[in-house]
Amino acid sequence: MIAPPKTLRAARELLGMKQAEVAEAAGLSRSTIQRLETGRRDWPHGSVLLQRFYEQRGILFAQPREGNGWGVFDNSECAQADQNRQIFDKP
Repeated sequence: MIAPPKTLRAARELLGMKQAEVAEAAGLSRSTIQRLETGRRDWPHGSVLLQRFYEQRGILFAQPREGNGWGVFDNSECAQADQNRQIFDKP
């Protein structure tokens, strides 16, 4: 399922990236990022590419369930916390 525009924007903001930074890193134009975040899906495959880009950087998209809306989590922070815990927990 493709995340809605506001969720794609939230994912970018979680990563602390500007549209231009995402565009360059993802190989898309800034205007494409802007269109996808505002709901103009004239290129649906672009939404898929953008969502995959965020997922590769540790963003987890939680699909709606039981009346709740979309969720967005920065899983890369959890992975970093796990790594830190392993370093400090070693005997």
